[in-house]
Amino acid sequence: MSVIFPHIFRTEHSETRTTNAEYGQHFVSRQRGKISVGPVLAGLMKYVDSHVKGYLEELKEAVAIKSVSGDIRYRNDLLNMKKWVEAWLMRLDIKYECFYIGYHVLNGQKMRLPPVILTNYGNDPKKRTICVYGYIDVKLPNMEEWKTDPWTLTHVDKRFYGAGTASGKGSLLCWFHVIEAFKRTNTPLPVNIKFLIESMNHQGSEGLAEFLQTRKLDFFSNVDCIVSCQGEWIGEKFPCIIYGTVGHLVFDIFAEQKNNSDIGKDMETIINSMYDPQSEKILIPTFDNFVKQITPDEEGVYEAIQDFDIEKIRPSLPQEKQKWDKIKLLMYFWRLPNMYISEDINCSCDKNDKNIIKRQVVIKLVQRQVMDQAELLFTAFVENTVNQLNIQSSITCKKVSSTRHWSENIRSWNYEAARRATIQTFKEEPSFIREDRPVTSISELAGNLEKNILVLPLAGNGSNTGEANENIAYKNYFEGTKLLAAYLLQLAEVDPVDKPNI
Repeated sequence: MSVIFPHIFRTEHSETRTTNAEYGQHFVSRQRGKISVGPVLAGLMKYVDSHVKGYLEELKEAVAIKSVSGDIRYRNDLLNMKKWVEAWLMRLDIKYECFYIGYHVLNGQKMRLPPVILTNYGNDPKKRTICVYGYIDVKLPNMEEWKTDPWTLTHVDKRFYGAGTASGKGSLLCWFHVIEAFKRTNTPLPVNIKFLIESMNHQGSEGLAEFLQTRKLDFFSNVDCIVSCQGEWIGEKFPCIIYGTVGHLVFDIFAEQKNNSDIGKDMETIINSMYDPQSEKILIPTFDNFVKQITPDEEGVYEAIQDFDIEKIRPSLPQEKQKWDKIKLLMYFWRLPNMYISEDINCSCDKNDKNIIKRQVVIKLVQRQVMDQAELLFTAFVENTVNQLNIQSSITCKKVSSTRHWSENIRSWNYEAARRATIQTFKEEPSFIREDRPVTSISELAGNLEKNILVLPLAGNGSNTGEANENIAYKNYFEGTKLLAAYLLQLAEVDPVDKPNI
């Protein structure tokens, strides 16, 4: 079985826009429409609108705390950010516990990992229970890349700049503001809410996987779904919901000279045998056998994506991709396996030994590809290539890291609640999109807890989430808060039965 590429898979009973004006009956039947807001949600939205100034002041307070997780100099600041969150939880009367989850080495010094916070708010067995994943750490800013002070909330052209505005701190505040809005308007919370708040998101969520396993059977046992507000929209105007990420499998390949072998030539032989850069095809036999086939309905999901202007990026594409349409290009980024090989050949040792060279290979894995199987196929292929081509250099292969892909059913009850909430808030159908990069925290949550996970980004395109000049638009910060309120209300109403996946 091989990968079925876009615009190829057809049956006598299916038609799409590539063959007919009518496009996928599922998407024809789902017409864009309005969903009534209702008096309860209207009251919550009004409360948000009347507290805009206070919300900005609180975001300013959060941004000012230098909660960098990857530098020992800022560890006290990171712990101060934890205390700031604890003050918010006490303000909202939310019960919480802090857990130290192990040790790590930072800047050459062994120290405790910063704590994880778990909270419980509501325990009504008749209501659904959701777990909100959040984080409070930021990356160490490169001051040369920032146009504003990353620790000062700065308003420029209806955007608010500062470290953490569009990612951990900003979205966590939106959740706190939503709960406060329910309390202040005397509106019963329609679901039970738990929070999982970590401090190492920007360090690969170090220690999180082991901690999740210790609480899987108690704290997370009654959780119906998990929601995270990471990522950003594909554009600036139309809202998006993220339902998948790619996985990465990273290897270092070393070539050591033996008996005057040509290590550069041998390395090139191995690289050329595993990947064709012209067709961008992985040449490892059976490597893509288990990739999920692409159907007309799935093409419809990509066709329905709004706010993606292919003409803006077409000039920057390689010549062979400049004629591709939106569906094919987006599937290339999100849906099909690929391989990236470093161009640099680096010495693998401190002594600058010219007899050893290294190349790094990053393999993009997608839906239904199994990480362990992909690893075995890769290492076996390198070994077999060395033997079959009689390569004289000593070749070794070392796995550097791995992050599993993640994908959800966009027709599940959780995603349907988010879809309806999006229409209520923005008066637009959301675009269902994927990430073209791994997201370690989501991968760990999915792999360890096996719960339905929704990624509901609040920030628009250009927010630079987690990077230099991070920002959130005025509209996204406040309308995003309303979106979360609508989502909680929809969770209590939506049909609990999942529809078949596309």
